[in-house]
Amino acid sequence: MTALNSWVSNLSGFKKYLLAFVLGTLIAAALPPLNLIFLLPVSFTGLLWILGTSTTRRQAFLAGWWFGWGQFIAGLYWIGVAFTVDAKTHALLMPLPVLVLPAILAIFSGCATLVTHMSKSHSLARIFIFSGAWMALEYVRGVIFTGFPWNVIGYSWSGILPVLQSTAFIGVYGLTLLTIFGSSLPSLFGEANTSRKTAAFPLATTAVIFAILYGVGIARIPSSATENFDDATLRIVQPNIPQSDKWKPDLLLEHLRKIVRLSLSEEGATPRYFIWPETAVPYYLTTTKQLQKELAQIIPPGGAIVTGAPRRDPVVQQYWNSLQVLGEAGDILDVYDKQHLVPYGEYMPLRSIMVATGLSKIIPALDQMSDFATPDSSAKKVIFVPGLPPARALICYEIVFPWEIASETAFSWILNITNDGWFGTTSGPYQHFAMTRTRAIEQGVAVVRAANTGISAIIDPYGRVPAELALNDTGYLDGGLPLPIPERTLYARHGEAIPIGLVFAFFAIGIVLHRRLRKNTGLPS
Repeated sequence: MTALNSWVSNLSGFKKYLLAFVLGTLIAAALPPLNLIFLLPVSFTGLLWILGTSTTRRQAFLAGWWFGWGQFIAGLYWIGVAFTVDAKTHALLMPLPVLVLPAILAIFSGCATLVTHMSKSHSLARIFIFSGAWMALEYVRGVIFTGFPWNVIGYSWSGILPVLQSTAFIGVYGLTLLTIFGSSLPSLFGEANTSRKTAAFPLATTAVIFAILYGVGIARIPSSATENFDDATLRIVQPNIPQSDKWKPDLLLEHLRKIVRLSLSEEGATPRYFIWPETAVPYYLTTTKQLQKELAQIIPPGGAIVTGAPRRDPVVQQYWNSLQVLGEAGDILDVYDKQHLVPYGEYMPLRSIMVATGLSKIIPALDQMSDFATPDSSAKKVIFVPGLPPARALICYEIVFPWEIASETAFSWILNITNDGWFGTTSGPYQHFAMTRTRAIEQGVAVVRAANTGISAIIDPYGRVPAELALNDTGYLDGGLPLPIPERTLYARHGEAIPIGLVFAFFAIGIVLHRRLRKNTGLPS
C-alpha cells in the first residue's frame, strides 16, 4: 500500500482533485440501496492519502471539497428528478439541486479536511482528529439553514441489521463516527513512517469492535416476531399515483376514489384503521364537512381514517401540510401540521428579498413554488387515534432528523406518511426508507409508513419489516401494530448527547496521541 500512497503523492494537483472526486462518488454506492460498504475504506483511505500531500490550507480544503462534491452529486442526483415532473416550468432549474447544492454541501467536507490539516497531526492521531472533524461537520450540515442530514455514512449499515442495532445505543451519528474511523485506518499501511505493527493494532481493535456490535445485534434481535397491540388492525394504502398526475384538477376525485376502492378490498383481514399517505386526500378535509361524512361511511366500527391532507385557515389564508384523524362519526378527531418544511419544495426561502430584487420575475418558477405555513414551536407532535396508543406523527422529510423525534408527550409508535413519487425509481426513496428503519431501532418503537408510490411498510422496533409494499406497487398491506420494546433505548433516553460525547472523546484522544508522537519523534507541532 505504500506504493499506492506514493502514486497518489506523485499526481499533479488537478489529478489529485479528480481522484478525490471519484473516491467521493463511491460513497453513494456504499449507501442504500446498494450498500457496498467495502467501498468506504477505499474512499476514506484515498482521501487521507491525498490530504497527506497537502502543503497549504487551500489544498487541504479542496481535497475534501472535491471529495464531497463527488459524494453529493452521486448521492443526491435523485433530487433533480423532481424537476422533471413539470419539466416546462422547472427543468431549467435542475443544475441547482444536481450541481450547486452538492457544491455547497461539499464545503462541510472541505472544512473537515482543513481542520485535520491545521491540526498538523500524523498517523493514528490524524485519523482520530479527522473522524471527529468529519462527524462534527456532519452535525453542522444537519442543522444549519434548517438542516440536511442526508447521505450520513452510518446508513451504509442498513443492509446489515445486526450492526444497525447499535443505533439503539449510540444513534446513527455514533455509528457513523465508528464507521469513518474504521474506514480510515487502512491509510496507515501506506505511510512510510508508520510500522505495520502500529497500523495493524488499531485496525484489528476496530474489527473486534464491529464484531462485538454484530454479536450484540444478533443477541438483541428476538428470534420470534414482535407481539402486536390488541385490536390494532391496520390497512396501509399505497395508491401509486404518478406525481405528474397527482394535482391535475380533473383527476383529483378519481385519485380519492382509487384510495377508497383499495381501502374497501375484501381480501385479507378486516381492518379497523385505514392509513393513507401524505396529501392522499387532495381537498381541504377539515373545512369540507360533506366530504368528512362521505369518507366516514367506509370506517369500520370503532375505527378511523388517518390521512394526509392539506389544511387551510380561511380567515388568515394560511395553509399547512397536515395529517388528520377522521372518526367514524365524520368528525376530525386530531390534527398534526408538518413542522419541518422542505426549502423550495414547501416554502420559498427569502421570498420577500426575491420579490424586492425582481429575481422572482426573472425566474418565474421560483415565484410559483408553494408556501405552506410553519406551525408554532409549541405545536403538538403526538397524535391520538381512538383505540390506539399515542403516536409520534412525522410527515415525509421530518423523519430524517433523529434529534427531532423526541417529544415531551410520550408515544408508543411512530406514524410516517410521505410521498416520494417526486423521485421516481431512484436511490432517493430507498435512502428515505433506510432512515425510517433506523428511527425505529433508535427509539425502540414500531414505525408505520404510508407512501404514495412506496415504500410503505410496518417496521418493528428492531428494524425488521414484517409487511411491505415495494416501490411503484399499487395496493395495500394489512398488519398489526407492533409493541414497543419494554424499556426505552439508551439513545431514546439521552439522544445526541451520546454521539456528541464520542466526537469530543475522539478529538481528545487525537490531541493526546499527537502530543505524544510529537514528543517522541520531534515532529513539528
